Amino acid sequence: MIGKLRLISGLVLFVFVLGHFLNHALGIISLGAMDGGIKYTVEPWRTLPGTIIILSALLVHVLLAFWALYSKRTLRMSFGDVAQICLGILIPILISGHVLATRGSYEAFGFEGGYSYQLYTQWVRNPINGFLNVLTLLIVWVHACLGWHFWLRLRPWYQELKTYAFALALIVPLLAITGIISGGFKVLRLAESEKWVAGILRRISKNADALKSLISENESLIQYTIIGLLAAIACIHLVRWLISSLPGGEKLQYRDFSFTSKREVKLKQNTSVLDLLRQSNIPHASVCGGRGRCSTCRVRVDKGLDKVAPPSAVEARILKRIGAAPNVRLACQIRPKQTLSVTALLAPEATAKDGFAAPQSHAGEEQNVAILFGDIRAFTKLSEAQLPYDTAFLLNRFFAAMGKAIEESGGHLDKFIGDGVMAIFGIDKPLDIGAREAIAAAKAMSLQLEQLNETLAQDIAEPLSIGIGIHCGRAIVGEMGYNKAVSLTAIGDVVNTASRLESMTKEFSAQLVVSKRVSKVSGIDFSEFPSHKVQIRGRAHDLEVHVIKNASVISLS
Repeated sequence: MIGKLRLISGLVLFVFVLGHFLNHALGIISLGAMDGGIKYTVEPWRTLPGTIIILSALLVHVLLAFWALYSKRTLRMSFGDVAQICLGILIPILISGHVLATRGSYEAFGFEGGYSYQLYTQWVRNPINGFLNVLTLLIVWVHACLGWHFWLRLRPWYQELKTYAFALALIVPLLAITGIISGGFKVLRLAESEKWVAGILRRISKNADALKSLISENESLIQYTIIGLLAAIACIHLVRWLISSLPGGEKLQYRDFSFTSKREVKLKQNTSVLDLLRQSNIPHASVCGGRGRCSTCRVRVDKGLDKVAPPSAVEARILKRIGAAPNVRLACQIRPKQTLSVTALLAPEATAKDGFAAPQSHAGEEQNVAILFGDIRAFTKLSEAQLPYDTAFLLNRFFAAMGKAIEESGGHLDKFIGDGVMAIFGIDKPLDIGAREAIAAAKAMSLQLEQLNETLAQDIAEPLSIGIGIHCGRAIVGEMGYNKAVSLTAIGDVVNTASRLESMTKEFSAQLVVSKRVSKVSGIDFSEFPSHKVQIRGRAHDLEVHVIKNASVISLS
């Protein structure tokens, strides 16, 4: 509910601010255009419903900001969070005088001076005040844009639109400031006429002293109130820190993502695991800053899961989105009271993309899959007779042809290894489909190789040949690696066996060696191809395989 209130109030205030910015931009046209725009951007907020909506949004947004500061169990935050909070605190301090001068004069004295009067006071009578208003304008806009960014960065589609959003975020304030400057120069020229200045000041002169008193008294009250609340929150944090510094108590046992270190942190009352780590200067992923939105702070609870409260509705929804295991929790949402042991599941450098929903198979689970290995025969000898550039060109053509065959057959291209390739078939599918797709890929690879040899006939001394091995069984499938080298892959005995079968194509002088299990599961008839029992290093029993001289002749029906 707090999150929704913060979002709704922020959106209302953004609409209010955006209207003012667009109205400022009309100064590029004329002062009359600026005054005419007030009818659409300012006057709706002066109606009773508009006044209730904007004042409620302002009060709720400010109070929730102070509540967020109070409820934090640590003031260690990301630079973005610190910037947004500091700018948010500066806004009411800087803008209170301007609001009292414009809305206050309208409500108390019915005075509407329009842009001519406002620009005259800021460009002629008090230029410093005018500079501060432009600075405040920029602070408000940056604060609003940070809010939009923090809210939208967890949406996958936002990553594609981020550049355009940034451009828009630059254009709007640039137009507004250009409008203010243009209007300001127009007022400077008009102010050379004493008659024009007298007309501008005549409407407010009789209430000038009362307006000054209204502004000075209430502006000071607002500023002192904000400073007082900040001081009170600082004192509360100091008391909490003193209490937490007392010796003894339960511990949080934390193991980092790389398994290189294990740390112990003292538990503190009503403090989340994420805040405990921040207080102890232990790096841990948290893109959303601990608001329970991004899932990047997730941890595996190794011991003590039964001693923490079950997930709230918010946390349960996020965990369901990422297909988390029962012992996976969000570090920002669990507040342990007894000793707890956890392991980080993402590196501290994790980005918003790492928190997006992904298939369950990406999280790491056992699946029945078919594995295919393919490798160019005698490539070392071939590359010795080629220039480095020609070797790279040849490999890239080969990889493109084999990759196309694998992907069009329904497989996942795992990796290229030297002059070879590994592919996985049947991820999140029945094994019989995966086995058929693997055999279809082997046939397609053979056909692609024939076409490639025809194309390269003038570039290589002899045609390329390939060896392919296919086996199926249970493997651990998931995203593995580090930093930018993370990819969906498989590990297990089935992978090692498929690699061994690919190596055996040399012994049999064949293009494809496929385990009998694959042929059985796929339902494809391999009876016309010879079978052999082979010994695989690391396996206790022999493995029966089919040997195919040319995979392009396989009938898939």
